[in-house]
Amino acid sequence: MQRLILSILILFPLITVAQEKFTISGYVEDELSGERLIGASVLVDKARGVASNQYGFYSLTLPAGSYGLACRYMGYKPAVKEINLSSDTVVNISLSLGLELKEVQVTASKSGGPRTASSLNYFNPDMETMNRIPAILGEQDLLKAIQFLPGIKGGAENTTGYSVRGGSADQNLILLDGVPVYNVNHLFGFFSVFNSDAIKNVSLYKGGIPARYGGRLSSVLDINMKEGNMQQQHGVLSVSPISARMTYEAPIVKDKAAYIVSFRRTMLDLPMLLYQKLIGLENSAGFNFYDLNAKANWLINPRNRVYLSVYSGRDKQFSKTNRDGINSKYYYKWGNITSVLRWNHQLSSKLFFNTSAYYSQYDLTNLILSKTDERYAKYRASSSLNDLSLTSDMDWYLSPSYTLRMGGKATIMHFAPNIIQTIDDEYETKRNQEDKNTANNLELYAENELTIKKIRANMGLRTVLFDTGEKNYVSVEPRFALKYNADNGLAGNIAFTQMSQFIHLLSNSSLGLPTDLWVGSTDVVTPQKSWQYSAGIEKRFLDYSVGVEAYYKEMENVIRFTEGAVFLSSQNKNWMENINVGQGKAYGAEFMIKKEKGSLTGMLSYTLAWSERQFNEVNQGAWFSYKYDRRHDLSLLGEYQIFKSDWQEKTFSFGFTLQSGNNLSIPDVEYQGLPMPGMEDYLGGIPEWSTVRQTYDNPNNFRMPVFHHLDLGYSTKRIKKQGKSITWTFSVYNVYNRMNPWYYYKDTRGKVKQVSIFPIMPSVSYKYSF
Repeated sequence: MQRLILSILILFPLITVAQEKFTISGYVEDELSGERLIGASVLVDKARGVASNQYGFYSLTLPAGSYGLACRYMGYKPAVKEINLSSDTVVNISLSLGLELKEVQVTASKSGGPRTASSLNYFNPDMETMNRIPAILGEQDLLKAIQFLPGIKGGAENTTGYSVRGGSADQNLILLDGVPVYNVNHLFGFFSVFNSDAIKNVSLYKGGIPARYGGRLSSVLDINMKEGNMQQQHGVLSVSPISARMTYEAPIVKDKAAYIVSFRRTMLDLPMLLYQKLIGLENSAGFNFYDLNAKANWLINPRNRVYLSVYSGRDKQFSKTNRDGINSKYYYKWGNITSVLRWNHQLSSKLFFNTSAYYSQYDLTNLILSKTDERYAKYRASSSLNDLSLTSDMDWYLSPSYTLRMGGKATIMHFAPNIIQTIDDEYETKRNQEDKNTANNLELYAENELTIKKIRANMGLRTVLFDTGEKNYVSVEPRFALKYNADNGLAGNIAFTQMSQFIHLLSNSSLGLPTDLWVGSTDVVTPQKSWQYSAGIEKRFLDYSVGVEAYYKEMENVIRFTEGAVFLSSQNKNWMENINVGQGKAYGAEFMIKKEKGSLTGMLSYTLAWSERQFNEVNQGAWFSYKYDRRHDLSLLGEYQIFKSDWQEKTFSFGFTLQSGNNLSIPDVEYQGLPMPGMEDYLGGIPEWSTVRQTYDNPNNFRMPVFHHLDLGYSTKRIKKQGKSITWTFSVYNVYNRMNPWYYYKDTRGKVKQVSIFPIMPSVSYKYSF
């Protein structure tokens, strides 16, 4: 009974009103493009205030009277208006770019009162600044940039996979316009699928995660695409050694409807294919990837707006050979499709609704075709995940100090992992068809955001029902975050987050081709759970802020793909026979110093962390270090503005990383096994790699040496008339040519050998905006 009463008090507090009040509401937007601004602070008399929500909407309910209304947003000039409040009033605020003193960008949001998480729990990086971070081969990448932040550790060198506070990569919820993205890798993980030219806003939560987010254990990365320019056409053309990008946005009907289209394609395969053709090579091979982002929005009336956004991206590795009368073709393809139709509806000056239907798909296919004049053979292995969801969210601005959010989601997910098909002249065989399954998911949440004088709190509850078809799982997840702001710039916070994860990523322990299998919880494999506690303190003074935060996280039912097992299993096994289920724990402390204003801005961070796992079937049941148990992590990121005027900008940037090495499982024994299904009749003979088997008695038995590198960048932007500009960016990755190990293996004599693939690498990129 006490729990029931507590839940009712958390979810539905009663707000009493003692005098006549009215509401100021509206949208905050960019003056030139009409883009709605997320997280802009709207303050009354420099004290009470709210932040605009994910769609730029804000609402303030106040007693009748005269007020000074101020709006601020990072990188924009503040706007101030005088309001005489005698009835409900709509005030739309337009902000223009430009600040005399530049604020730090790759840090926490400074969007005013509503943020309940500390700066070490929540980050709101600015895309303009992130695009000037030194980048390998001139390709700016969001997922690599956030690895400079405390508590976030990268996987193999220069890859996009990352671990947050001791979790695994699949425990990070990554959203694109509210849609989960199930594969974020291009080029075997060296680049992410996110085109920086199409991104408007990024929010990253590591702790104190609000109840409106769920489905993963470690973090939330919420990415919003640009909406399209409502006022005028605008475009960006970017070229780097890796890819070419083109973004174009324009109004369909001025001030009513707009669209944006962004396309990126790698150019790696073009010179290779041209060279193979010029020399008359009968065999050919190559690799390419592309991304397509498209979004349109229609302002039906001041209270209703509709959005449609689509993303499609795919990688393809291929080869064609003709030898000894045998024609062979090989394809390895993987990619995502996401699409969402969203309706924003302002029911009243206090009530804001968002309803959307989305579809997300991830699939990979490994295809081998081989034929002669007399015989034909085909081998196909595939995996896919389809996610169809309907969501609805409500923001209810009851007062300047209290906002209630509620919502829900209904989801149908279809899993088809490790489906294998073999065909030849005589027979056709399909394996693992029984692994296909459908799961239904229902989620409900309520979230309270309160401000009482110097205290800000976010309290919420999320409830999930997951139906596997054979068993139902129910999860109740309380969330709590509290922050106290003193007058002297000192702030303290505590937070508790309980999360559940009903889908699992089975990832091969070796590095190489992507072999990720998404599977759902079953009647045997139960959902993962986590409990995270954190506490921190932050002090702001002059142009600086200093913060420290400690955390402790417990994890239950974590998944581990059996060492040595591969995606294309040599035995006709169900995927559940190739996994171990156990528990985990992670704890540590994060330190950060930021300089937020002036010509030189930046961040110095240090993380001291432990991450461990335990499985009854592994390591004799004893706890062992997780592969991303990097004890020490030091990062320095900075930018110096050399020159800035109305016609030119010059900046210098630098990034330095020093980390303990990853843990790696080195095989104890290697032997020859049976060939994989379908390879017995492969016309070119059974490949040696398909029969190699390895055993691992001691997990993560090898720690790589200390990892470190220094990157430098220089950017010059020349601003021309009519909004045109040209930007050249020069960067050097790994300035002092540190040969960090990327991978280790055992040679034929049993000796461990190091592989390093990233020496010093200079690059240049070009961007033309019009």
